[in-house]
Amino acid sequence: VQGVVVGGEPVAAGAVAIAGGAWSEAFGRQLGVTIPVAPQRGQIIHLGLHGTDTSRWPMISAFHHHYLVAWPDSRVVAGATRETGSGFAPHTTTVGVREVLGEALRVAPGLAQAEVREIRVGLRPFAADTLPVLGPVPGVRGVFFVTGHGPSGLTLGPYSAKVVAGHMLGKPPETDLTPFAVTRFL
Repeated sequence: VQGVVVGGEPVAAGAVAIAGGAWSEAFGRQLGVTIPVAPQRGQIIHLGLHGTDTSRWPMISAFHHHYLVAWPDSRVVAGATRETGSGFAPHTTTVGVREVLGEALRVAPGLAQAEVREIRVGLRPFAADTLPVLGPVPGVRGVFFVTGHGPSGLTLGPYSAKVVAGHMLGKPPETDLTPFAVTRFL
């Protein structure tokens, strides 16, 4: 690989990282490798607390795999479902909304009067063995994968990108990528 074509224009590159999200399996097929990464639906709810300074509120995580994240605009985000097997169906469900609100109110009952500002749905790239897929694509020089993080993508993704970028640039490995290699699926 010597680059990519974007909007009909070639962009030269010494190496290319594919961070294809929930669609990564299709990229793998195009490159002759199997990577069992499938979409995992995640529903999150943005709550508004008019006139409340939430800028210094803590992030709460790891309760039944849900979290609360406060933002400085009087907003708290509650999330998220982990719907493995959802396919490419980015829509809300009543059971998902109930799950997210139920967990949020169980931990922070004071949010009961909050305004529901928005409900968002995303499709996470979830690897079948729950580990991210990181590193070079065997047999295709200059192509690397950075995908499959599932619900850990927002927290682990930046570090994974840093490690793979170092590898792409020929720097000494900061972390052994062997457990995350594409070859584990061959």
